[in-house]
This record gives sequence, C-alpha cells and structure tokens, in this order.
Amino acid sequence: MTVIEKLFPKQANNQYQGSPIALYGFYLIIAIYSFRSLVHFLAEDAGINNIASIILFPVIEGAPDPNNVIYLFASLWGSSQLLMLFMFYICMWRYRNLLPLLWLTLVIEMPLRMAAGTMHPLSAPYYEYQPPGAVANLPLLGFACIMLVLSLRSQTSQTKRS
Repeated sequence: MTVIEKLFPKQANNQYQGSPIALYGFYLIIAIYSFRSLVHFLAEDAGINNIASIILFPVIEGAPDPNNVIYLFASLWGSSQLLMLFMFYICMWRYRNLLPLLWLTLVIEMPLRMAAGTMHPLSAPYYEYQPPGAVANLPLLGFACIMLVLSLRSQTSQTKRS
C-alpha cells in the first residue's frame, strides 16, 4: 500500500494499520485540543487574557470596548476548533484508517498557525508573559511529524523487523 493510499484510502473504516503509538498519541492531542477548543469557545475572555496572557486594552470613553472584538474572534476560532475536534472524535470512533490523514491535517495546520503569527506578530508589550501556544507550537509540530510517519508504517513491517 502506497503512502497516498494510506493518506487517502478508497474506503473509510476502522481497520487502522499503523503504529499503535500514533493512535495513542492522537488521543493525547484530542485531550489537548478539547481543553483548548472549549476554553476559546466558552470562556468569557476566550482564553485571551487568562491563558494567552494578552493584555487588556484600554477603553476610550465613548468608544466601543476593543477587547470584545478580540474575544469574539477568539471565540469564533474556538468554534472552528470544535468542528475540527468533532471530526477527530468521529474518526477515532468509526474511521481509524483515516488517522494518517488526521496527522497530516495537524502537520499542515500548525505551520499555518505559525505563519499567521509571523504575518501579524504581537511583540512583548502585548503580553504579560509568553503564551503557551508560542512555546508549544514547534514541539507539537515535531511530535505531529513523528506521529504521521508512525501512522504510515504498517504493523506487519514493524513486526517483520523485530
């Protein structure tokens, strides 16, 4: 079976053939994404001040509160994260052979997130301390790349080498 066939199988089913490490690693990612998505979607500040440590912007008398716009967009981001998470849960329940494609999705999503931060950078005055996302993005990308490779390896070839 080729890499393309593993990434884009003709039929989605629960017959995952890759490394169990990649499967359990994805459960860890689902746990992290569940927390992150729910905070961004449900928290009053969408996690912007309390977790990401972005400062509160001053409200100019007579003008709308700029923080509300920031919270709105962060909450919208949380809603799209919840949709992605919903797909992750469905695939882990019914379509595990799509796991390599899910890892590929994360390998693509993380650099896009980093690119957005590069295109619209926030310097130190915007933060109270360095946000967890800024610290974790690169290690998570490395982890996702390793898990993608493991998810593409067939268990039969792993057993033959042992």
